[in-house]
Amino acid sequence: MKRITGILTAILMLISVIVFPVNVSAVEYVAVYLNNQTIDFPTTDARPQIMNNRTYVPVRKTCEALGLQIDWNSRTETMTLTRDGITIAHTMRSKIVYVNGEAVTFDTPSINANNRILMPIRMIAESIGATVTWDNPTRSVHITTNQTGTAQPSANVNDAVVNSVEASKIQGITDGDTISITAVCTNAATSLKLVNTADSKEAASLTQYTDNSDGTRTFKTDYKCENTTGKDIMITLKAVPGIGTSFNENVTAARNVSFMVSSGKSSSSKDKDDDDYKSDYMLSCKLSSDEIKTNTNARVKVKTTSDVKRVKLTSEADKKSTVASDYDEDKDGNRTFNCSIKMTEEGDWYIRVQLYVDGAYESEYEELDVSVDDKYKESGSDDLEIIDMWLNNDYAYKGYSTTLYVKTSTDVDYLELCTEDQDQGDGQVTHSTAEKYSSYYYWEFNFTVKHTGNMKFKLYAYNDDEESVSDTFSLEGRSVSKSEPAVLEIEQKTNSIIEGETAKFNFTTTGCVSRIRISRGTSGSVYDEKVSSSSSTDKTHSVEFEVNDINADYYITVYDDNDDFDRAMFKITGDAEEEIEVRDVDVEEDEIGYNDDVNLTVRTSNSAYRVWVETSRGTQVSKIYKEPDDIDDTDYIWNINFSPIDTDTRQSFTVIAEDENKERDEDSFRITIKR
Repeated sequence: MKRITGILTAILMLISVIVFPVNVSAVEYVAVYLNNQTIDFPTTDARPQIMNNRTYVPVRKTCEALGLQIDWNSRTETMTLTRDGITIAHTMRSKIVYVNGEAVTFDTPSINANNRILMPIRMIAESIGATVTWDNPTRSVHITTNQTGTAQPSANVNDAVVNSVEASKIQGITDGDTISITAVCTNAATSLKLVNTADSKEAASLTQYTDNSDGTRTFKTDYKCENTTGKDIMITLKAVPGIGTSFNENVTAARNVSFMVSSGKSSSSKDKDDDDYKSDYMLSCKLSSDEIKTNTNARVKVKTTSDVKRVKLTSEADKKSTVASDYDEDKDGNRTFNCSIKMTEEGDWYIRVQLYVDGAYESEYEELDVSVDDKYKESGSDDLEIIDMWLNNDYAYKGYSTTLYVKTSTDVDYLELCTEDQDQGDGQVTHSTAEKYSSYYYWEFNFTVKHTGNMKFKLYAYNDDEESVSDTFSLEGRSVSKSEPAVLEIEQKTNSIIEGETAKFNFTTTGCVSRIRISRGTSGSVYDEKVSSSSSTDKTHSVEFEVNDINADYYITVYDDNDDFDRAMFKITGDAEEEIEVRDVDVEEDEIGYNDDVNLTVRTSNSAYRVWVETSRGTQVSKIYKEPDDIDDTDYIWNINFSPIDTDTRQSFTVIAEDENKERDEDSFRITIKR
């Protein structure tokens, strides 16, 4: 029996050799030298070898010998190799490497052999400027760098740029506290310095960094905050990138980060009996309301001299500061900035207001207290809200009417306006809305100014159940002289103006006015005519002009025969919505893993009512978005994410925007989904 088994085994072995020839050629391992020194590759691991007439080397051991740091992204199968101003990015099984962002193509790709990454030796060595030679008699490869063994391509310091810089805290910092400063730079940067903008002194010098998988570099350091002034100050550090000891001083290459440091006493517990700070350049600073709902904007009106270029608001209730650079200018050259900052957390907070003068923000600031809560949600009146309200001007003339413009939630039934000496229920009431929009009501509330001097008003908004919310505002009542030019009342005669149409207004002025000029902004005249004048009676002038920008601030300036003048701002009520349009689609990454989400930012016209994403076959893959995340001028900004349906393919998707009339516009994009 044993004899028969042995014969059968021998026959089977013979058949297998004949039918399935055995490849008896052995793998040729080769030696690798770096600057005439052998690189030791363990025999128990992957080793340099000849394949397809090319020398392949294990990546990790070779990179360690060359002083390259490795960052491996298993999701995208991308490696990033970095050293001394050099960043090499490479995706597995590709013939391309990106050296400091520039593509270099080789004739063979990298491979994965027995769970080890092998690359052609030239792909690694020549990417850092080294030379590779083959010695046939010894069957060995020689890598030669420069004399120091740190081969580097020539680098331009202008390529070093700071992309972003952040502080771990911007509020609630006290003298002696330590915070972290983090700057993300382009991969050309090998050094970074932090400069205090107040005295131009260097605060820190950094040469250590972390290479990121996207090819950027992160510098991070601790910074000890000092403030011995006895009052709260704003510290601004400028992050300046460099290569070695050379720095890119170009203003577009650096970034600033600002944070508030108290002198030992928390600013939130500031003694209100102390004299409030007031800049020499600030004329007034007022909150539209000191009580607002969570995740709504606190609105601040700041009046300054003409020296102020912009105004910055900061608050612990919002992790980012906001800057207002647009302003209205009166006939004396004074400027009014209408600012806002989103209050994202419930509680009692303060808002700091800083002025930008002579190329820098003042270190001191004005402080305003505001209470943020969700009481509307808690009471069950989820939609009962005064969203916004404003006057065209912060003054009006005694005995004449002016208009309060109001935006409210859609469950508001009527409004009541009370003076400071009136109780709720005793004020002037309006029940009609000018326009009803899908997400808000728009009201124009006309009332007569009965006094001179500074007056305070309180506006109440009621729903059907007589629940109410309120907001306050102030107005200066002025007396008028019949012998001086003045704009007394403004009345728009044509409602719902669309851009390109003609607007009709009645302007009531003092009788001495002999010329009327209408401008879009403080320049750009759209109407300029002489009118008949009289010395004693008011006159109403009917004016028509074409509206080319319905969102602009318009000004009426009236003159007498001596060229004395009065000026008032007004807005145009109408339809500013533009034809539905998807204006831009920005995809965060055009190549993702199969289990990752797609993130994109979509910019649409302000007529977009809802936005979503579909596949090229018409299958909806995202939820329907009905609220934009931001508004940029008249554009809506939408942040959208979704999970792709298929994998291992390059897919097309379509962003669809729809208005309330079901009109649509769309734009397509493509991404690659990989396992």
